[in-house]
Amino acid sequence: MTKEEVKPLELVGAAWIAERLGTTQQNISLAGKRALKPGYRGDMVRPDAVNEGRPLWIKEKAEKWISERKGRGK
Repeated sequence: MTKEEVKPLELVGAAWIAERLGTTQQNISLAGKRALKPGYRGDMVRPDAVNEGRPLWIKEKAEKWISERKGRGK
């Protein structure tokens, strides 16, 4: 695989998701932190990484979750 074929991993934070859902960064961040706990049963997409205590999601995965959520009328 050449360098041109390698696609960089794009991560997004709570602010990026919040903007698309019309909510606050704090709401998304708290939901993301809850989603990391064992036994979590909510519908928040589980973060793929945490940096300095802040949850991060793979952009493609977050976009899919957002579109599914909007499709349900939430």
